[in-house]
Amino acid sequence: MNPMVEAFEKAVKDPKLRKKLKIKAFLSLLLLAGFIGVILITIGTVIASKHGTFLGMTHIDFLKLRAKYGFLMMSLIIIHLIMNRSIMKRELQLLFG
Repeated sequence: MNPMVEAFEKAVKDPKLRKKLKIKAFLSLLLLAGFIGVILITIGTVIASKHGTFLGMTHIDFLKLRAKYGFLMMSLIIIHLIMNRSIMKRELQLLFG
């Protein structure tokens, strides 16, 4: 059996860990939705640069939106890394140890 599946099954039974897993799951879902947004903004930027506008927005509008959206995504990624630092530390030890 997959060790991650076993770990999640144990964690679901512990109320304290369950709450932490719900927060991590919500953050992961938010990152996925944000990633889809990045894809759409990038496609809009490319189309607007070639045709002048896309969905009523100019190339400059998309670049401004992309800059603001970038700060949001960087914040979410930093939070995600902080929340998963123990897992990341073990993975790095496995990789370089």
